Amino acid sequence: MNTFVLIVLGQIVSLFGNAALRFALPLYLLRQTGSAALYGGITALAMLPALAGMLTGGALADRCRKARLMALLDLVTAGIAAAAAAGLPHLPLLPLVLTVLGSLYAIQGLYQPVVRACLPLLLNGTQLLRGNAVIQLVDTVDELLGPLLGAVLLEHLGIRGLLVLCGCCFALSAGMELCLRIPQDVPQDTKLSVRSLWADLRESAQFLTGQAAVLRLAAAMAAVNLLEVPALTVGVPVLVVQTLQKSDASLGLVQAVLSAGGILGGVLAGTVFVRHPIRSGTPLLLALSGVCAALGLALRVSVLQFGSILVLGAVFMAVAALFNVWFFAQLQVLVPQAQLGKTTACCTVLACLTQPIGQAAYGIAFQHWAAHPADVLLAAGVLSVLVLWLLQTRRTA
Repeated sequence: MNTFVLIVLGQIVSLFGNAALRFALPLYLLRQTGSAALYGGITALAMLPALAGMLTGGALADRCRKARLMALLDLVTAGIAAAAAAGLPHLPLLPLVLTVLGSLYAIQGLYQPVVRACLPLLLNGTQLLRGNAVIQLVDTVDELLGPLLGAVLLEHLGIRGLLVLCGCCFALSAGMELCLRIPQDVPQDTKLSVRSLWADLRESAQFLTGQAAVLRLAAAMAAVNLLEVPALTVGVPVLVVQTLQKSDASLGLVQAVLSAGGILGGVLAGTVFVRHPIRSGTPLLLALSGVCAALGLALRVSVLQFGSILVLGAVFMAVAALFNVWFFAQLQVLVPQAQLGKTTACCTVLACLTQPIGQAAYGIAFQHWAAHPADVLLAAGVLSVLVLWLLQTRRTA
């Protein structure tokens, strides 16, 4: 079988299992404990290993045999899933879910750069462009179908059955990757070390301190990840499961629709920004704030509640995807090519650090105002507009 096809099949199987478990485990915890604050906190803490994976995944891809590294990551994940299934009836639920989620996020952060690094060894020219498009499509589809199917399987198999099934997926993917024969798949002589990573981070930090425009851009992304994105990522499961008392399958449907909105936003970015380039992200930020507030208002009308979550949630994700594309396009304009890779990684990690804080805060807010979740979303919209105004005031000062 063609090596590239084998890589794609392995990625489909592996990323599906990862996405399904990352959705199902926090949902299971929410149903067992009934605590929105705990749900927000656990998802926030689990994302921290993903940030470490972002920083080290590319370096590992250059310094290790890629096929072996992918297989090792999948085998480790299969072992984690099997151990969690065996220990679930006996071990404390909270530490177990946190450990498994953190491992899943970290391994996903490590896995994707390795897959990307394989492509230039297998493809060239237009084939390389198509290969990257296929890998991106697989990732998007898995993120779309993983929550949807994960919710259905969770209802029918239970959490232990889902862990076992996903563990088999990881083992199958590892078996495929052990069969890979990637030409010139040899590690470089350079070694990964804490010192080299620290040197890259220090160089990026020194560059950023003298770039006010880049810092403002990073601050805008940090504000989105703090105030707006967590309002939906934490609020939607709480609203569907607790406020509306819907099934896990209904929540999976909502998550799939939200993912479809993100796909639509990515597609629109390739056409809208080409025909109508924008110099400022302010309209997109205002749109995100407006959608949060509109969802808060729509939730006050009982007949509109579930439909508004579907429609406005998809709109929010589409606008968020447009802003994300605009953010990285601006970075590419503002940052010199020699500094682009390290600075982009540094800005991304710095901006993502605010998202766990936002998730924990919104978890507490939805827990405290459980009887009035619409007020939380209204407050999110108003507060994000206020922060945006403050950022604009500092810019013009």
